[in-house]
Parts: sequence; structure tokens; C-alpha cells
Amino acid sequence: MADIADYIEAEFGKVRADCFQEEMKKELEKLGYMGNVFPKTQIMYRNYFIHKKPFPPSIIFYILIEEKQEVHILRVLREERDWERMLEQQKEYTYLA
Repeated sequence: MADIADYIEAEFGKVRADCFQEEMKKELEKLGYMGNVFPKTQIMYRNYFIHKKPFPPSIIFYILIEEKQEVHILRVLREERDWERMLEQQKEYTYLA
């Protein structure tokens, strides 16, 4: 997410980058109560299906740990990236539980 914000700041200015980060924060908060609404990919991480939530021009990838009622954000990628290949290649993700 930081890379996307850095790109936006370099290309469109700090104000637009700050807006992106605020909008992203709101979208991430929605996943706490709407996580099951968005489709699963066919890719698994730690025995959980990776879900994807569109956030044009990006996609938020996350897993749901329903028994703990947790959402773990794995990646935020631009839509045009080859996200399937990227998610399948990366076997480990670092996130705070």
C-alpha cells in the first residue's frame, strides 16, 4: 500500500496520496463486517482462501479467519498487475495478527 501511495504522491501530489490513504483506510475497515461479501480466489494461504476486494485502480487481497473473527490483509496490488502469479509465487506474508 505504501508503494502505491508513494507512486500517487510522485505522479499526482501529496494531497491525492493522502486522499488515497484515507479512502483505503475506510475500505479496510469495511472488511471487518463485509469480508464474506467479496469473492474468493482459487489461491489459498495458510489453508484459507484469499479473497479479493476491488478498490480501483487497486485490489485488496485478504484472508478471513472466521473462528477468530479476524481479517488479515495480505497485499494491495494495482489491477493491471498479474496478481494471480504474484500471489502464487509469494508463500509468506508479514502482517500483524
